[in-house]
Amino acid sequence: MRFIHNHLLALFVALALMAAAASWYGTAPPVAPKFTPPATEGWSLPKLAEFEAKKSLDVISARNLWGAVAGPVVKEPEWRIMGMANNGTERFVLLAFEGKPIEMLKVGDALPGGLKIAKIDNDRFFVITPDKKEIAFGMYKNEPAK
Repeated sequence: MRFIHNHLLALFVALALMAAAASWYGTAPPVAPKFTPPATEGWSLPKLAEFEAKKSLDVISARNLWGAVAGPVVKEPEWRIMGMANNGTERFVLLAFEGKPIEMLKVGDALPGGLKIAKIDNDRFFVITPDKKEIAFGMYKNEPAK
């Protein structure tokens, strides 16, 4: 009796392996699927549904997915900043207009578009728009200074 208790696990493993082998060899082989001949009628793509792009764009625009619509693009000036100069206490801006030689302008002079020069610093100058807004233009990038 002691022999059976000592080797009980090995007996269960041997029985399990014999049961697995018997069930493996005892099953029938798989049956091959039956051949069905292809359909004799011709095949074609289905007709696509009509697509209305304008309607979809209107829905997207109405939802305002990307935020508020940007305002009108500011027109770039018709001049370029060539430098700043001073003569004693008086400061000047050197501007090149399209098709004209470089001009030397001082505080109070007008630019095309109704802008007036309000102040001139070492590397930028400030203009006042007709609606009393002050804008700074930098010498190095020729765009409004931040």
